[in-house]
Amino acid sequence: MLSYIKEYYNMKFYKKEDLDIFVTAKWITVQEKENIIKTQ
Repeated sequence: MLSYIKEYYNMKFYKKEDLDIFVTAKWITVQEKENIIKTQ
């Protein structure tokens, strides 16, 4: 799941707010969210 979220975020399909939703749903961790944002 993480790889898809990261790829879609990089393609601008997801925004930072969407990543918060994925953290709340426990699809990704807070640390993974921060890594996705840093690699942008």
